[in-house]
Amino acid sequence: MTAELPLLPTTASFPARMGAVVAGAAAMALASQVAIPMPPVPLTLQTYAVFVLSALLGGSLTLRAVLIWLAVGAVGLPVFADGGSGPEALFGAGQGYLFGMAVAGALAGYALQRRSAGFVALVVTFLAGHALVLAMGWMGLLDRMDPGPAFAAGVTPYLPGAVFKSLAAAATVHAMKLALGRRAGLEAGE
Repeated sequence: MTAELPLLPTTASFPARMGAVVAGAAAMALASQVAIPMPPVPLTLQTYAVFVLSALLGGSLTLRAVLIWLAVGAVGLPVFADGGSGPEALFGAGQGYLFGMAVAGALAGYALQRRSAGFVALVVTFLAGHALVLAMGWMGLLDRMDPGPAFAAGVTPYLPGAVFKSLAAAATVHAMKLALGRRAGLEAGE
């Protein structure tokens, strides 16, 4: 038995949903601090976090969590990679990736709400989400670089990480679904 997605029911109380959104924004801030320096932007665990959140919270709440994280960073709290903050960090070289995470997290969450998601479906959804983040990151670099160099610097080196983080996020969500499903089964006396 496995739990359905999103793992936070849409019927949850307002305080529960609000708490989940704030916790999601905090998770994004923590994931930002795990950073490997790379040009033009560091490799972080942000997309891993956003896709786990998409399965936990669904599309709407994930979007809210990411937007709160972006807003908190924009006003000066050091919640971006390497302690970055402020408008210069939000609209710097990483702008496309940052806004791409909001869009991809919401779309992944909505997609997972619409169908039963086994491990393979999770991986495919998260890979598609990573492709969207990387495409938006590439587009965000186009005001600084020509298209070819922007792709070579802003997409290609991040592909192995995108695959790894998609697999890791899917494994995390799948394990959570199984654990919650077992717990529900035990509580029901199965």
